[in-house]
Amino acid sequence: MKKNLSIAALFFLVMLVVMQWQGSALKSNNSKLGIVNLEFADTPAKLHQLLQNWDMAIVKMNIRLDFLFIIAYVAFFALSLMQVASMWAEGFMRNTGMVLAGLIFAAGIFDIAENLLMLQSINGNYTDASLILTWYCAAIKFLVIAFALIYLLLSLPKTFTGKN
Repeated sequence: MKKNLSIAALFFLVMLVVMQWQGSALKSNNSKLGIVNLEFADTPAKLHQLLQNWDMAIVKMNIRLDFLFIIAYVAFFALSLMQVASMWAEGFMRNTGMVLAGLIFAAGIFDIAENLLMLQSINGNYTDASLILTWYCAAIKFLVIAFALIYLLLSLPKTFTGKN
């Protein structure tokens, strides 16, 4: 398990750097968060404001690379959460870690749906409802990842000392 976690961590870090580097051209005064601004563009006006200033080839490549990033972060977080959860005695923290490990896969599915919706949106195939659905997919994904990060941070003392 530790070897798999090390490989997943390396893949995650490499993809994180690649995504930041490749997506840096999408960051500006109008889009400080780059592609994340597109994920949360829940109205046609917000979508158009972003797209008028971006190179569509860069946007499409960023979304396509994100499919690899999804594999990387799902693998990394799922393995990390299972590893940390196994360090806890039976009870709340162990069960929470295992549930979050499963929810990370759901976050990946929401991220895939979000990417597919964004690809449709940048090609002009969107509705108000699809933009809102994209927003919700992104929000759910980030919420699950936030809970996973909080769990891992709360588990740091246990990870390093083996004590509750």
